[in-house]
Amino acid sequence: MTLLFLLACSTDPDAPPSVRYDLDACTECGMLVSDPAYAAALVTQDGRTLPFDDPGCLFRHVLDEAPSVRAMWFHHGAGDRWLRQTEVAFATGAASPMGSGLLAVPAGTPGAIGVGEASSHVLSRKRP
Repeated sequence: MTLLFLLACSTDPDAPPSVRYDLDACTECGMLVSDPAYAAALVTQDGRTLPFDDPGCLFRHVLDEAPSVRAMWFHHGAGDRWLRQTEVAFATGAASPMGSGLLAVPAGTPGAIGVGEASSHVLSRKRP
């Protein structure tokens, strides 16, 4: 009976994350995740969800902490859905919360850059 209860209450680690805007703090910089257009999340292999207020914060955290990543999610900048790292690209030049300039868009969007290039873009820039 206890096992059934635990299964019913657990979240699917492969489902889009649940971020509580204006309540959850960014794992990297500590600012509140307030703007859904720039939200990102990392799900670890053990099922923990780590929220971020800017895609750049997620990329910096991966570099600095090397967590065991199960999935990375980025909130679609102009929509109300989450995009997994395999289905995301980034428009550059946005006024993002921590200055990465990245806005998540669907992969294949003309002019957008992929995850690898976006990560390199952030990591080559001076930290705020």
